[in-house]
Amino acid sequence: MIPSRIAIAIPALSFSVLLCTCATNGASRQAQNLDARPFNQLLLSGNACGPTALLNSYRYAKPSWRKLAENPPHLSDRDRIRAIVSGPAMRPSVSLPGRARWSRNGVNLTDLRDIANEISKTEMLPALSQETLFLKPGESQQKFLRRVHSRLVQSLAEGFPPILSIRRFVKRGSTWSAIQGHFVTITSVATLPSNATSFDLNYVDPLGGKFSSGKIAITPEAFLTSDPARNPNLEALFPSSRIGKSSLRSGDKSILAVSATLGRF
Repeated sequence: MIPSRIAIAIPALSFSVLLCTCATNGASRQAQNLDARPFNQLLLSGNACGPTALLNSYRYAKPSWRKLAENPPHLSDRDRIRAIVSGPAMRPSVSLPGRARWSRNGVNLTDLRDIANEISKTEMLPALSQETLFLKPGESQQKFLRRVHSRLVQSLAEGFPPILSIRRFVKRGSTWSAIQGHFVTITSVATLPSNATSFDLNYVDPLGGKFSSGKIAITPEAFLTSDPARNPNLEALFPSSRIGKSSLRSGDKSILAVSATLGRF
């Protein structure tokens, strides 16, 4: 039987040294419950990053969301991931007719949103929203950076650590191609100074269940366009991320792009 609610109480582990220093002016935010241990997708499957990132968002959220990672009690982390994968993730996909929401290839953001909103209904919690993070017509790279920063901060302020979709692109010849996508959970976002070209953040990587830090930055070189000012994506400067690197060849140029986000905004 698939549990209708997902989660577990865990002995506290201190990860506070990994947090960004957050100001109190509303320009930076951090998640709650940061002493908890992350969910690790490898407990179940190498392609379960979406469901696992969602559970990490629940685990580090405010109490009303956190109970989705704590009920029913006494389940292991592996069983909680399995409950999503074999339950709401197996419903028919709206975005990909004829397929389940989750497959061997993982899950896309729209289906992950639908999974999350199906789960949240069990506790009468508000729906999550997704946003594709592409440069808008007439938008400067600096405004784009501020918009992405604002979305992440807003969801953290609402008590729900947002999920970030990232994707590795490789350039071979004159062509950029996507080689692997991934989801992570944002746990803190630092202040974005005026005229900045990047901002610091911390995140939980479901691949291995670990806390990491990095930046989201304006890419100075042309990416998917001939004009850097019109680059469609910001870059995720995540030094510890191995996403897509196993597919790179010697001499390949690659970028880990910020693709979309799922949260409360």
